[in-house]
Amino acid sequence: MTLVKQYVLFLLWLVLILYLSFTPLKSWPQPTIFQKLYIDKVVHFIMYSVLSFLLIRSMFRQQIKQLPRYEALLIAFIFSASVGVAVEFLQPMLTEYRKFEWMDMVANAAGALGGVFIFKWLLSRRKMGWKAAYRK
Repeated sequence: MTLVKQYVLFLLWLVLILYLSFTPLKSWPQPTIFQKLYIDKVVHFIMYSVLSFLLIRSMFRQQIKQLPRYEALLIAFIFSASVGVAVEFLQPMLTEYRKFEWMDMVANAAGALGGVFIFKWLLSRRKMGWKAAYRK
C-alpha cells in the first residue's frame, strides 16, 4: 500500500491528462487561432512537465529519498513523452472531435524533458525539502 501512496499524485495527474485529452471541449471558449496555438502548446508543455516531475518525485520518495539515478530520469522522460505520443495517435482513432497534431506531440515531449530538468534543478538547490545532498 505504501508503494501506491507514493504514486497517488502522479496517477491522479495521469488520469486528468487522459480525461482532458479524450473529452470534447465544445463548451469551452474558442480563442483566435494565434491565441489557440500559443496557449495550447504552453498547456501541453506544463501538463507533461508536471507528469514527468511527479513520476520522478514518486520514484525518489519510493526509494527512501535516495538520489535518482539517470535511469530513473530517463524512464520518467520516456514514459511521459510516450504517453504524449500515444495520446496524439489515439485521439483521431478514438474520437471524432480530436485530431493528431505534431506540434502537440513536440510540446508534450518538451514538457516531459522540462519536468526532468525542473526536478534536477530543485533537487540541486535543495528546494525540495529533502536532506539528500545532490552531487553533480
